[in-house]
Amino acid sequence: MDSYKIRSAAHASGIRLDAEQSEQLAIYGDLLLAENKKYNLTRISGEEELVYEHFIDSCYGVAIAGRSGAAELLDLGSGAGFPGVPIKIFCPQLKLYLLEASRKKIAFLQLLAQKLALKEVFFLQGRAEEIGRREGREAYAWVTARAVAPLMVLAELALPLVRRGGYFWAFKGPAAGLELKEAEEIIARCGGVLLEEISYRLPPRGRERHILIFEKVEEAEDRFPRRVGIPQKRPLRKL
Repeated sequence: MDSYKIRSAAHASGIRLDAEQSEQLAIYGDLLLAENKKYNLTRISGEEELVYEHFIDSCYGVAIAGRSGAAELLDLGSGAGFPGVPIKIFCPQLKLYLLEASRKKIAFLQLLAQKLALKEVFFLQGRAEEIGRREGREAYAWVTARAVAPLMVLAELALPLVRRGGYFWAFKGPAAGLELKEAEEIIARCGGVLLEEISYRLPPRGRERHILIFEKVEEAEDRFPRRVGIPQKRPLRKL
């Protein structure tokens, strides 16, 4: 991929990348396009979609709102690395934890970090339901998730991982408002409150995007997250 085109597209979207960051994203894109089928990572139609709907979408919120003062980030359900790895490239001093259930995708993320020469990147293979009840509970200052699950499921998986005073960023599409309404009860019971919503449209097609930023103000109730699979099968909707 052409690093200059990536940098130009980012700048046009209000994201300032230097030459090194642009080159890292170009290497990322080349590796993802080459290895996508092998690792069963994500659906990508071409370079333009990759630049705007993955790289720029991942970095936009940080470019606008900063990183909430956090020195570390846990990316939940990281998959092909979005949004965690682009955020790490944009904020190189950030300590990054990539949580992914698939061993194959963890292998790709390890290869990616090696190719990009990223420092302080850690790989967690497992389920959020398990980690959120053990060593990861209330452990992270900042948690992100993108294209993982509806918010009423995602909040139960993510908020127990966030320490009190920390933040959870949920990357969402046009249904963000409806998802937020459905998830009000589980958000409250897991100790979160909506702090801010960042709304924007991705060029060139104007795709609607939202980042819902939650602050963790109280500890999650002890019963959350429930055991593996239960949040998806029996989501706790607002009554």
